[in-house]
Amino acid sequence: MTEPAASQAQTNSGEIIDRVCPQCGSASFGRSKNYSKDTWRVGDCGECGFTFLQNVPVYDRLIDEFAWEKSRPAETARRYKERPVTARLSMAFRRARKPFRASEQDLFTRLFKPGPVLDVGCGNGERIPEVFTPYGIELSKQLCENANGRMKPRGGHVVHAPAVEGIGEFDPNFFTGIILRSFLEHEWQPKELLEGAHKVLRDDGALFIRVPNFASYNRKVRGPLWCGFRYPDHVNYFTPDSLSRMAADCGFGMQLLNPVKISIDDNIKAVLTKAQPS
Repeated sequence: MTEPAASQAQTNSGEIIDRVCPQCGSASFGRSKNYSKDTWRVGDCGECGFTFLQNVPVYDRLIDEFAWEKSRPAETARRYKERPVTARLSMAFRRARKPFRASEQDLFTRLFKPGPVLDVGCGNGERIPEVFTPYGIELSKQLCENANGRMKPRGGHVVHAPAVEGIGEFDPNFFTGIILRSFLEHEWQPKELLEGAHKVLRDDGALFIRVPNFASYNRKVRGPLWCGFRYPDHVNYFTPDSLSRMAADCGFGMQLLNPVKISIDDNIKAVLTKAQPS
């Protein structure tokens, strides 16, 4: 496992953090004119090529100003205003597919062994199947309270903290499963979070991850109009290769759950397990 160097060389202006590459720690950065927006600088690392948002809001702003329950309605309204036909077609397509998609709860039941399961960025705490003891980490105070109301009666609880800080409150080798669903793209310290997850995951445990797929055909065609861009919510833009590399740096092996259609899928879905010593 590597030292968490990727977020060491930060400059903090009080509300905004200018960060180095979260993958390799390099300060070399090339801003993309196509993918940056307003004051938000998206670009590639000059050393490893990882795509990320260089200037990110501090956690306090994520709670007060950019909380998911506050920003999601505004983001939906923006997409309908800027691209009404495309947004409506996308929503209709997702609704039409929903009855035919396998339940994520069924997937978690297959992936994880019985025991405690952690949902990072747990929202209202509804994702963990009943067969597991649920735990969560949630930055939003209101969502944390809602999730605790669901998890405490089942023997677990929710930590109200940033993810990297919160995951450190659990004992090593405690969880049989960890869920990072639509979360790692929001975390400005992704490597530190994966290293923390490695510590608290059992040797026979599994970690489910879902992030937007920056390598998707749709992103290449639609460019800055791609659905995976959210400013400043999404701060990391993973490809299957870059996610696999970061996972390996943190002691995980990675298996894609959607390998056949990965080039046309706007999301990467994968399971991480602890790599066995060679």
